Amino acid sequence: MSRSERDIAVTTTDNPKTTVGGRTLIDAESTGLESGALGPWGVFAQGLAAAAPSVAMAVVPFSLFVAAGKGAAWAAVIGLSIVVLVAITISFQAKRTVSSGSLGTYTGNGLGPGFAFAAGFSLLFGYIGFATTGTLGGVLYLDAFLESIGLGSQAVWFRLVLVLVVVGVAVYLPYRGVSLAAKYELAFELLAISSILVIVVASYIGYGFRIDWEQWNPQHLGSSATFIAAVTAVGSYAGFESVASLGAEARDAHRNIARSLLRVVILIGALYIFATYPQILHFREIDSDKAVLPQLATSVGVEWVNQIVSGAVAIAFIVFVTAVTTAAARSLFTFAHEGALPRVFTKVHATHKTPWAGVVFVGILALAFSIAATFSSAGRLVFDVYGGYVANWGFLVSYLLVVIATPIWLRKIGALTPVRLAVAIAATTGLGYVIVSNFYPVPEFPFNILPFVFGAILLAGVSWYWYLKRTNPEVANRIGTIQSVSPEEQQRWIDAGVTP
Repeated sequence: MSRSERDIAVTTTDNPKTTVGGRTLIDAESTGLESGALGPWGVFAQGLAAAAPSVAMAVVPFSLFVAAGKGAAWAAVIGLSIVVLVAITISFQAKRTVSSGSLGTYTGNGLGPGFAFAAGFSLLFGYIGFATTGTLGGVLYLDAFLESIGLGSQAVWFRLVLVLVVVGVAVYLPYRGVSLAAKYELAFELLAISSILVIVVASYIGYGFRIDWEQWNPQHLGSSATFIAAVTAVGSYAGFESVASLGAEARDAHRNIARSLLRVVILIGALYIFATYPQILHFREIDSDKAVLPQLATSVGVEWVNQIVSGAVAIAFIVFVTAVTTAAARSLFTFAHEGALPRVFTKVHATHKTPWAGVVFVGILALAFSIAATFSSAGRLVFDVYGGYVANWGFLVSYLLVVIATPIWLRKIGALTPVRLAVAIAATTGLGYVIVSNFYPVPEFPFNILPFVFGAILLAGVSWYWYLKRTNPEVANRIGTIQSVSPEEQQRWIDAGVTP
């Protein structure tokens, strides 16, 4: 038996494990989740719903405008460019190995279990952050819809009831099953996008056939505010990578996950740029404690669509929370299976085959955040913007670590080419520049302190890993081991004499 054959034990039905570089990988499909539950459309639906273009079209342009003014359009373009590079880089691994651990597992392949934990924890925080801020967005738009049909109320008790409704539905769907959630996510996402496009097109028509050159002034590219906004722009795609958490549940996972990554990004990127430019023209008169799109529809003369949009976007927010809760629960599930989190998160529903404990946990956090925002004097929309900005940092850090790790892993397995290296370097450079630009020059309050809020949270998470490494090094070394390397890739390793 050759050295490579000793170091790589090919997975079989009887032995769902692969040994790579002295670490035993556990087949993702052996962990108890529903195998083969999603085909290509289901995988695509998860990524689309988690990235939630309808939700982003409803709130991200205003978030960009708060941070960068008319530089928001450039921030959207920068965000798309970076995320395309990130998606391509992640797909280099997804074609070869899949996991319920998503980017944390991929980071560990190149940088080891410590960085796997850091990336996985950052991504988990991002998902939970988006579940909580998405819940608040769902409440805002559900409130706007009920007000438009004469059933609204400004009473605090009424707002709290709306929070309970949004959280309840958003927890119920992923609790019942990933395939059921995917069906609703795709249908309502397309409905919401269609209704929002009515307002966007009306904004173009209302402005007239001329270009707002101030938005496209290259001077915005020299402003730190544009790159502060780019954090939110990159974060507006966050969730697209959640398809990589379906490694245990997707059919033909290596192909469907890799393809869906780029397809989701390209589709939503086109929608974001198309929707951001005309909305910025009308943001001076926006009330920061009310849903944006109904106000915009009124200002451009299509208020008749308000009921449809408010209802559709409220539902889209709910399926968005459903999608990020689905991804967060699988991150919790993977960490717990590897021993890094309490075993309660490994619980799988006997009938629905879903990680129900993680789903319920995320729902509780979303409930607490939304209740706190309801009583906040800052205004629920501004509260949502700042909370989403902090959550975006979780995705930024995770993306940065995975694009650094991927070429290292590709080199280990003899699959690194000049083109793949160039893509990874470009993605790393883009993310790095956006991150540095959020610290220098020093931005205005509160954007000058929000990255440090995330930094403190990340430090707390990494401290837990350090504790594990000192007290239980076997568990610490197991992080990032739940993944299924494709049979074709394993055979290529053996044929090429590769020792990862």
